[in-house]
Parts: sequence; C-alpha cells; structure tokens
Amino acid sequence: MLSVKIKKVPTTLVCTKAGKTTTWQVRTTGASGGSSGTTATTMPAGGTGTTSTTVPAGGTSTSSFVTEVSSSYAVLADSPFTRIAAGAVPSGYLAAMGLASTTGTSLYDHPSGLASNGTNLVLVDRGNNRLLVWNTAPTSSSSLPDFVLCQPSTTSTASGSGLAQCNWPSDAVVTRDGKLLVADSDNHRILVWTTFPTATGQAANFAIDLGADAWPWGVWSDGTKVAATLTGRGQLKIWNSFPTTGSEPADITISGNTSNCLGTPRGIVSNGTAILTGDHNGKCANSSVAHVFASWPTSSAAVPNYDIVPDDANYAWPHGAFDSSSGKLYLLSKKLMEYPSAPASMPTGTPIATTTSFEGGDGGDVEIVNGYTYVTEYNGNRLAVFKGIPAATAKPAFYLGSPGEDSTGTPVNTLLTNYLVTNPQVATLGGAMAISSDFDRKLYVWKKIPATDGAKPDLVWKTQNLNDSNPLRAMDFQPDSNAATTAADGRPLFALAGEKTFVVWRSIPTATTDSPVLNIKDSIGNVTFGGKLRVAADNKYFYLLDGEKKVIYVWAGLPADKNDSPDFTISATVDRIRSDGTWLIGTSLYTSPNILVWPVSSLSQNVAPTGTVGFRMNLPQDALVANGVLYVADTGFHRVLVWNSISAALAGASPDAYLGATSSTDVSPAHSATDLRWAASLWVANGYLWVGERKFGHRVLRYALS
Repeated sequence: MLSVKIKKVPTTLVCTKAGKTTTWQVRTTGASGGSSGTTATTMPAGGTGTTSTTVPAGGTSTSSFVTEVSSSYAVLADSPFTRIAAGAVPSGYLAAMGLASTTGTSLYDHPSGLASNGTNLVLVDRGNNRLLVWNTAPTSSSSLPDFVLCQPSTTSTASGSGLAQCNWPSDAVVTRDGKLLVADSDNHRILVWTTFPTATGQAANFAIDLGADAWPWGVWSDGTKVAATLTGRGQLKIWNSFPTTGSEPADITISGNTSNCLGTPRGIVSNGTAILTGDHNGKCANSSVAHVFASWPTSSAAVPNYDIVPDDANYAWPHGAFDSSSGKLYLLSKKLMEYPSAPASMPTGTPIATTTSFEGGDGGDVEIVNGYTYVTEYNGNRLAVFKGIPAATAKPAFYLGSPGEDSTGTPVNTLLTNYLVTNPQVATLGGAMAISSDFDRKLYVWKKIPATDGAKPDLVWKTQNLNDSNPLRAMDFQPDSNAATTAADGRPLFALAGEKTFVVWRSIPTATTDSPVLNIKDSIGNVTFGGKLRVAADNKYFYLLDGEKKVIYVWAGLPADKNDSPDFTISATVDRIRSDGTWLIGTSLYTSPNILVWPVSSLSQNVAPTGTVGFRMNLPQDALVANGVLYVADTGFHRVLVWNSISAALAGASPDAYLGATSSTDVSPAHSATDLRWAASLWVANGYLWVGERKFGHRVLRYALS
C-alpha cells in the first residue's frame, strides 16, 4: 500500500512503500488541480453552464511543455445511467468539424492524390470522402475549387457506395482525352467518368468492381491502358485496353511474392512506359520503397528492375509524377526528389526544396501543371505550391488548405489548429477530460468535460520535450495508452505510457504548473523495458504491459520511484490492458481469442486468465468493463461490441449491441453520423461512452447511456 505525506510549500511529496522511500519536490496546485492565472466561470447545479478560459494579453500563453488555449464550451452534466441501448447513435463529438460535415472547400482532411489533364487540378480530400476540382489549376492561395465530386454539397462528408459517392478515396488520374478515374478504396472499386465532370455531385458513368478486400490505393491511365494497386490483396492489376463496363477482367495480375517484392502496394506513377508502384511493406530487404518496372509489364511474372528507397526507409514510400514537358520524375517521401527519368537501371536522384519540411506521410503526391508544382502534404493537411520546378532551396510560393506560415516560419497545420486529434484516446477524472495521441505526441486537456460539439481544449501538453529543465517534464515519447482512476491511496491518478516510457500525474493536469510525479524511461526496479508500454490502474494495482516481452508488471499501489520493482508479473500475449478494479481485461490484436479476462481479486504471480471472449473480431484495439458491461472496440470491423453482462460474454453469448454498424453482419468502414471508421479506443464514465477513431478516422464520438 502507498502512503503519502504532504508538507508545507514548497511541497515535498514523500511516498513510502514496502520500506522504500522517495522524495519529489513539486509545486502545489490546490484541491481542484490548481491555477495558472486563468479564470473559469462557476458552474450552475447540474453542470449545464459554460466554462471559459481567459488568457493573458496576446491570446495564448506557452511554455516549453504546455500551451494554454482560449476556449469556451458548455459542461456535460453527469448522468446516472449505466447501459447503452441497441442502435444508439452519437449524441456529440470532439476532434471533428461535424459528425459528417465540414466547413467548406478550404479546409481539408488528409489530402492525398493529385491529378491533372495539363490544365485542371483534382485533389483527393480523403478524410472528407470527396474530390476537389479546379477547372484551372490554382495560382494563388485564395483560389477555391470550382466544384466537388462524391458529395452533394461543399460541406457534406459522409461516405457512400453510389456512383455519386466515395468511401475513403485515395488516388485519381485524369487522362488527356478527359476521362477521370478514382481509386475508391473502401468501396473496393475504381470510379470512372468517361468525360470530365463539370458539376458538384455529378455521378461517375460506371465503376470497375475489384471485389472484396481489394482496397485499391493507386490508379493510373493514359486513356487506353489502366493500372491499379490492390493493397488488400498485394496485387498490381493492368488492363491493356480501357474497360467500358467495369466487368472486364484485368489482362495482367502481378501478385506479391519474394521475386517481385510486392507487399502492400500503394500508389502508382507512370509515363506510359515505366511504372512505379509504391509499397508500404515490401517483401524483400526494404519495406518502404517504390518498385520500378522500367518497361511496361507484359506478364504476371514481371519483376521490377530496381527499387527506389527513401533516405529514411521507415518513412512513407516515394510517390509523385512524371513531368510531361521534361520527362523528369518527381517523388515525395520525407524529401522531394528529382530524377532524370525511370531508366533500366537505378538513376541518381537530387533533393530539391530542401529547406521545406514536408509532412507527407501515407498520402503524399506531386503534380506539375502549367508552370506550377503542387505537393500534397497528407499529414500537414495542405498543398505546398511552387512556381516552376523547385530549386535546391526553394520555398513554396503559397499553400492551399493552410493560411501559410506562422510567426516562426512554420507552415500552419489545420489539423492541429482545429484540434482534429489523430489516434485519440479519451480519459476523464475529477470532472476533467484528457485526450492523448501517440501520433500527435500531445495530451489535450479540458478542465471540464465538454458538452459542446467540437470544443477546443483548454491546455495542450507536449510529450516531446526532452530538454525541459524540470526532469519530471523532460520526456520524448508517443503516448499510446492512458489510465485514470482513484488509486490505492484514495487519491486520483492519471498515467500515460508509450515507447519504453510511462508518466504519472496525481490528476489530469489542468493547470500549467501541474507536473508529473513519475517520469520513468527504459527501466524500473529489476525490470528493463523491451518495447512499447501500455498502462492500466485501479483502486488496488498499477499495471504496465510490455507487449514485446509479453509480460504485465503489477504493483500494489503506485510505484514509489525508479527503483521500485513490481510486486508480481503475469505472462500474457495481449496488446492492451484495462482495469475497473473488478476485472482486468487484456486485448489481443492478432491472437484469438482476442479478449482475456482476469478477476482482479484473483491476481497473483503468473495467474492464468479465468475466461476469454471468443466472439469473432477483427483487430480489436481496446476493451473495458464498466458497471458490469463489456465494451470492445472491434477496430477492423469498424464497430463497438457491447455485452450488458461480462458473465454472458464469457459464456459465449452474442453482443447485445453493435454500435456504428447497421446490423451484426455489417463490418464495412464508413463515415457518417451513425457509422464508425476504425473505432479503436474506449472510455466509459459519468453516464457516457466515448469512442475514438484511429488512423483512417479521427473523431471522438460521445454516446449517452440509458
């Protein structure tokens, strides 16, 4: 058991456990978490008022570790309810512009593919399930698209499967004779407009159906030949004559193997002779590459002549375009590279625009139109536009989808300025809310749990802050799991864990002066961490999962310090853990059964789970129990499974509810006011269920229990 003694200011926190004592110098924050010069309005009974934060002159206060945001929102009232109704739909959201809407055509959501016929410009706005079309490629930042495809309006973003709809499109190509083809990834098809569309919502003429699990990411055509990557099947398909109905089989199918090295092929680049296929997980020596066929493949046995490997092989695969005027090849990975062409042997590339830091990622692209070079920054949520071909140190002439550079010279990322959190994980504690993100390397904090849709946080904490003068704040890791609870000592505990690191606060840090009480990296006590950590906690134990070592380390109460070894360990092949004080839940992504269950009262050295949940799931990334109800984020099937009794789940019963799905058999991804895309994190408290979408979605959806 952990005992705590608080002395006078400046506070000394003395923790004693099993004869071990440690002392930290910390600042007091008061019973409610403290104050940093901000003020908040007093809440009426029931929590229905609003909270507002007043910041010093200048609008935003910053330190090396935390940014204070000017925010105003209604506070969510607690609810006494503990169950969720079958067919429940979201009652609110965060980290989104709308449940299935956006503000217009100037705000993107992870833009990816670019296409042009030499005059126009088409941008695939992937997260918004649409294409933005300029009849003439824009030459200034103020130029808005002329119309939108795959949506009936400029603000709608819902996915769909009709010929006038898309579902997470990835790439596009415009042929010189006016055809438009779109890789409609989650619909497993290629949409085809046989003449170039002219109006918002105009339907495609037909679709090339690629079949279940195709997941096409790349498409190319010159108006006669067509090529597409089927990422889900690890294939490159080629039609040597243009399909007219969509039912024509491909002439050539190259399936991935150790000869051609295709793993999960993504984008396609071609000049009609050479063809390059980007690959996220190549089967040979290099995983992130562009496989180059120097001449057009003529059989399914064709193999690439060579691979183009980016400087950082852990970064995105190279993707881009040939310049039709010069014949040169331009590819973006972490850097923008120029190649003389795609000859039979590996060409030497030249970095260009080297003073521009591109945030490309899994959707970067390049297109050259009428004397301008357009570069998609997928993770930067913008297009960098250069006048002409960029010189070695050229800077963009302007940006699309971004207001430009901030006062530090950094291009504005509108995902960040609109708080569209990537990979969100929710926790609430003591009336406050925190959303962590491994991708963002940030912790977003609301001083009160917001009821206002899309409410901005009050504070944003960085977890990439290695040089802070306070050793408890000096950290650099990607927080991939969190825990919030009343701990064994009766005090609140909030923890983050990630890359061989875990950090603990004694509340959600709602004041800029709040510092962690533990910041542990690489090892603790007699334990050396092997990989990414996951954290859980309850009113008896503190848990750390080392997934690489397949071990759960357990402490009775909070670890005292870096020298405190765990009280016992549990061997378990799981990827995430959660505890409500009654049940410890382990979630396994790849090993069936996916859900392992231990009663907390039974925990001891290497105790085996007492039960499992054998219901069919696909890559579940989170599971927890609240009020006896089991919730599972069935990520790969894009839904949340709910059993109103964990005992029934352990006994083999089917779920009582399927959230984000139209039925028990609906396992397809979708983006709408009711559907879910990659549901991956869960939190239940105060009468609400919160669901965070991951990777290919980013909304945090709130469901009211009943």
